[in-house]
Formats: sequence, structure tokens, C-alpha cells
Amino acid sequence: MKTQEFIEQKVKSQGFRMSVKLITIAIIVLFLLIPKFMIMELIRERKMTADAAQLEVANSWSNQQIVRGPMLTIPYTEQVLDKDGETVQEIVREYHLLPKTLRVEGELFPKKLNRSIYQSIVYESSLQLSGAFEKPDLSGLSIKPENIEWEKAKLEIAISDLRGISSVVELKWNTETIPFSPGMQNRILGSNGISLQLPDSSIQSMPANFQIDLKLKGSNSIAFAPVGETTDVHLQSAWNDPSFQGQFLPIDRNINKDGFTADWKVLNYNRDFPQSWIDNAYDIKSSDFGVSLINMADHYQKNERSAKYAIMIVLLIFLSFFLNEMLTKQRVHPFQYILVGFSILIFYLLLLSFSEHVGFNLAYLVASMSVILLVLIYSRSFLKTWGNSLALTAILSISFLFIFILLQLESFALLVGSVGLFVMLAMTMYFTRKINWYE
Repeated sequence: MKTQEFIEQKVKSQGFRMSVKLITIAIIVLFLLIPKFMIMELIRERKMTADAAQLEVANSWSNQQIVRGPMLTIPYTEQVLDKDGETVQEIVREYHLLPKTLRVEGELFPKKLNRSIYQSIVYESSLQLSGAFEKPDLSGLSIKPENIEWEKAKLEIAISDLRGISSVVELKWNTETIPFSPGMQNRILGSNGISLQLPDSSIQSMPANFQIDLKLKGSNSIAFAPVGETTDVHLQSAWNDPSFQGQFLPIDRNINKDGFTADWKVLNYNRDFPQSWIDNAYDIKSSDFGVSLINMADHYQKNERSAKYAIMIVLLIFLSFFLNEMLTKQRVHPFQYILVGFSILIFYLLLLSFSEHVGFNLAYLVASMSVILLVLIYSRSFLKTWGNSLALTAILSISFLFIFILLQLESFALLVGSVGLFVMLAMTMYFTRKINWYE
């Protein structure tokens, strides 16, 4: 009997009940992980749907653009001799020459196109390519002058999506103006492009200065290849969220609320191909650089980052309710914990659905205020006073505000988050320092 009385006494004790409550709360938190992961999977699914819609818009407008060139190609005939010096075979080879200097002056005019509720970033651009070609020196190749087919010399520019060309493209070569034709046989620069056959008079007038004006449409990004012995690129745009990509970053950039400007300078020493070569000896496709017009933290990215903090907020609110039980002796049923936990998870569904229509910041305000008001009214039904309900929902409000601040930060998010969690832990330890957990 004494053992049974001891057990009954322990079961009735406050400490035992609180221990059971803590274990129950822990089980509830683990249970809430299931809908939390379902919400994160839904966010990723919506993000994939948005990406598919953006790809569909790009396929209709014009895809991302990569511009490589110009490159001058001169074919010549190489004779294969036998041991008697007789010609047994003639092989047509191509001599490729890149410009001495290349200067690109460009401006991007971004647009936002909508497909259903999804938004895609496209642009129109105005590009001017200018520079100079030196006279090709084929004397070191042991080629007979009569074997050089000057009349078949071509100038080519690779453009990754020809649908983006918005106007006639012409080459200004010294004093001549020559129109380009669609199509490009040579695949060294890329799979698509434009080309023209240089008249013999143009070849003879080398060295030559050139200028090419391009009106080009594209989606998301634009890139260039450093084909000049010295390549200078200057880009500007009203888009204020650029991401610089590729093998070379700008040597100078300026980003503000009105847009960005960026300048690149690439020397021939910085790349792995020379100014001239024979046939397909080198690949220049690996040295592209440029800029992407993206949202550095779009609403899907922010939704996913926000949802990662869901369990932390649930734990913080559950801890607040548990401490309220300890201090006020007002018991809260596990089912009430579950409903409060679900209300916090519903916040992330509201945030996702509203952000697709009104943007992330306004959606965050609407969703957080809705959940805070819901928890406030519901908690008043089982807490003793309005003061207790207001205090607990104030903690929830501060938690939502803290997470929102973290989402706005880029470089200091981890630092601020770590310090914030440390402060929360320190405050919890301070307010619970006098609780006798054995009683």
C-alpha cells in the first residue's frame, strides 16, 4: 500500500504533472514537423511552377542572350606532298582572327511580363560593338599567297537566340557599310549567329575599324565573350537587382535605387585562347561573363527561408504558454497547444498564397496580423486575464517581427539571428531562474 500511495502522491504532484506536460509538448512539436515539411514542399512546388511559367515566357519572347564576336575567318588551301614533292591532297583550312580591341557599350531596358499570376523578367537592349582588326599575317604559316581565298573571308558574330534581333544589323568597316545575313556556318563561336562575306576591297583596307549596332531582346541575363586582345564592356540599366556572373567580375560597379552601371576590362592574358589560330584548335565558349537581372530574394525564396523558422516560433510560443502555466497555475490542455501550433503553421500558407498576388512584405503583414489576432482571441478563452493573452501574443508578434527583419538582411542575417536567439535564451533563463522544477 505504501508503494501505491507513493505513486499516487507522485502522480498528483505538480512536478510530475509538469514533466508529463513537457513530454506531451515535445510530442506535439514533433507531430507539427509533418505539416511543416508539407508546407515547405508546397513552396518548392509553387516555385517550380513559377520557373516553368518564366521559361514559357522566355521561349515566346527570347531566351537569355550570349554575344560572341566578331571573328574574322579566312579559308586557305593546304597542300599535302608526297616524298617526291608531288601534291597528293589538298585540305581546306580556316584561319581565325580576333579583333585587336573590342568595346561594348550597352543599355538594358527591363520589363516584367506576367503569365497567369507568375512574373518573368525580360529586357530590350541597345548594344554597340566597336573596335579594330589588324591586318592578318599569314606569312608564318608557310602558305602560298595564291592558296589564300581572300574572297571567301567572313566576319561572324554568335548570338544565342536570333529571335531577339529587333532591327537590321550592319557592319561599318572603315568607310564601308555592309549588312549581315542570318546564319553562321562556323560553330567555334556558338550554334547560332549572323555573318557576312567581306569584299576583297575591305580585306585590302586593313587594318580596319569596325562598328556594329545591335538591338537585342532577351530574358533574365546577357553575356559576352572577351574576344578582343583588350575587351572593354560598359553596361547600364534601370534594374537595381543585378547579379554579375561568369568568368570575370566588373572592375567597377555602381548599384542604387535607380539602377546599375558596370564596367569590365579583360586582357588576352586573362583567357586561355590566342588572337589567331587554325581550325578548331581552341574553344572560346568557356570565358563568357555578364549580368543577370534577377530578384536576389524573390517571394518564393523568402517564403522558404521564413518556413525554416516555423518550429522555432512554435517552440517559443509553447515555452511561453508553459511558463504561464507555471507562474499562474492556469493549466492549458494539450489540444489547445495543438490548435495554437496549427495556427502558426497556417501563417505560412497564408503568406505563400498572398505573396503570389500582393508581394511578400504586404503578405507578411496580412498573414501575421491575422494569426496574431486569432491567437489573441482564442487564448483569451482559456487564460485568466486579457493581460496574459496580450503578453503571450506580444511574444508571438515580436517573433514574427524578428523573422521578418532576418529575411530583409543579406550579409548579416546569420549574425543577427544568432544574437537574437542568444538574447531569447538568456531572457528565458532569467525569468525561470527562481522556479523550483522539483516541486
